[in-house]
Formats: sequence, C-alpha cells, structure tokens
Amino acid sequence: MTRAHRALVAGFVVLGAIDGVWVARLPALKQKLSLDSGRLGIVIFAVSAVATLSLPLAGWLAARRGSRGPAAIGLVLASGALAAAAFVPSFAPMLLVACGLGSGIGVADVAMNAHGVELERRTGRHLLSPLHAAWSFGLLGGSAVTAASAAAGVGLQAELPAVAVALVLVTLVAAPQLLPGTAADVQTAHLALPRGALALPAVLMFCAFFVESAAMSWSAVFLSGPVGASAAVAAGAVVAYAAAMGVARLFGDRLLVRWGFGGLARRSGMVTCVGTLLAIATRATAPALVGFALVGIGCAAIVPALFRIGASMPGISQSAGVAAVATAGYTGGLVNGPAIGFVARGVGLSAALGLLVVAGGVIIVLGPRLGSRR
Repeated sequence: MTRAHRALVAGFVVLGAIDGVWVARLPALKQKLSLDSGRLGIVIFAVSAVATLSLPLAGWLAARRGSRGPAAIGLVLASGALAAAAFVPSFAPMLLVACGLGSGIGVADVAMNAHGVELERRTGRHLLSPLHAAWSFGLLGGSAVTAASAAAGVGLQAELPAVAVALVLVTLVAAPQLLPGTAADVQTAHLALPRGALALPAVLMFCAFFVESAAMSWSAVFLSGPVGASAAVAAGAVVAYAAAMGVARLFGDRLLVRWGFGGLARRSGMVTCVGTLLAIATRATAPALVGFALVGIGCAAIVPALFRIGASMPGISQSAGVAAVATAGYTGGLVNGPAIGFVARGVGLSAALGLLVVAGGVIIVLGPRLGSRR
C-alpha cells in the first residue's frame, strides 16, 4: 500500500467518523431542539442539498490547488460544523450548521473518490470497495464513540468538540501524503445530467444512495422513537449498520467478480428489502438492530461498483461518467430527508421507512439489466 493509498484510507475513515457521530447524535439534537420529524427532515435535507451543490466548488478548488486541498478543506470544515452542532440553540442556527457540514462532506467526498479512481488507474487494482469499507469503519467508529458517550452520560458539548479536534489532527497528518492534482481530479468534480447509457447506472445510484443515506440518518431516530430504545441503544443501530456494511465491503469486489453486477444488484436489493421489513414490522430492539445490519450488507457493494461502471462506460469519458453517477447519488441522498420526514408526519416513521423497500425493489428489477459488468 502506497503512502497516498494509506492517506486516502485515513481520509475515508475521517469522513465516515464525521457521518457516524452526526447521525448517531441526531436523536439527541432532535430532543434538544424540540424538532418534529418534518423539521428534522429539513435539517437532513440541508446537509445533502449543500453537499450536492458543493460539487462545482470541489472542481473549482481542485483546478487551482489539486485535489489534496479540497479533501483537507472539506474534512476540516465538516469537523468544525460537527463541533458547532453541540452549541446551537434553535432550529435556524442548526440549519446553518447543517449547511456547513454538507459543504465539507460534499467537497471532501468528491475529491477523495476522484483520488480513488486515479489510484485504480495507476495501480490496475480494484480499490474503491475497500476505500468505501474504510468509510464504513469510520462510520462504525464514530457511532460507537457516540453510543459509549451516551451510555456514560457524556453530553453533546463535551463529545462533539473533542471528536472534531481528533479528526482534524488526523486530517492534517494524512492530507500532505495524497497525490498531487490531476486532470481526472479536476474534471470529475462537477454536476452532470445522466444521459444515454449512463441513465440506468444513475437510477440505480439514486436508489442506492437513498437507501444508504436514509438508513444512516433515520435508524437511530427510529430506535429512539417508535421502538422506544435508550440513546445508547439507538446509536447502536448506526453501529450495527456500519459494522455490517464495512465487513461486507471488504468482500464487495470479489462478489462483483463472481456474480457480475446484475447478480450482485439482485441479491443486494433483496437483502435490503428483508432487513428493512424486519426492522419496521417488528418495531422491537433486537430485530431492528439485525434489520439495519442487513440493510448495511445490502448497500455495501452497490455504490463503489456503480462508480466504477460510470467511470468505464464505453464512449463516455471517465470524468463525465463519475460526475453523472455522483450527481444522481447525491440527489438520492438529497431527497431522503424531506421524503421520509414528511411522510412520517402523516403516517409515522415506520411506514415512511417503507420507502427503502421501494428503492430496494427498483435495484432488484433494474440492476440485472446492466448484465455481468465487473
């Protein structure tokens, strides 16, 4: 493993840890600010919306500084927003913090995925699935820290700044070891409308990101709400989801080679649907934890495989392909907050999470149309 590869792994771990602490603390922030599911959905929407709009900013920064700069800036900005979330007094300032968090996540995520594609090109090896596994293990670590903090009675204002400082230090050590900027880095980070042969991968990426973002954002809220679990156990839903996803991603490339994308998509969608139904049908702690772990397994290999398919589509440049599927994915993450939040207002969160089953069903039906791509 090269220095750049190790540094990129560290960057994905940091990004995952930011996400893990954020989503595991959403129930506490919801309670502190007296938010209903609709307003919480708006906060989640703000993170995803600004992350999506940050794609052109990532390209602008990469064009001038190389992609190392955007990766570091994004991670530091997101860490700072995470710390600030502990001190917001009301809904409006929380939206500003969510925008800061989203901009940092968006810039860092695009820059680091561009790095991953470039490393794959240089080494001739499949690296994206293990890199996304690093994000999952960061998600696991961040959510586990939050679960332990909640169990020990550590408050938001103690935990979030301490975690943020630690993540900034890791970022400052890792960032200088990343690759210098390349043309691929610069061109990848922009919004692009999926067309032609990219339409089907884009639809699948939309559904995959919708499931991934929804499970990550709403699992702890579901455990603390309809299930009635404690704050520590609710954070355990994110731990279960992240742990299962991280382990599954270690095997994602092997499964892709064995089954081809069509077979992988069909099985992944089925596991996603079964896990979601187990959680929402029982509304009990243990089955819900198992259910969200199954959702993590179902999501694990689809996203990195679709990034690779987008980058290698015949007749379409690598940069255009990655940008198109990334735009579709961020859009899926964008709509999950308001979609689930406002449906939950009318029919309850359990029924609203049934939208994950719909997205999983789309993956089951449409995924095999991409055939045996590897």
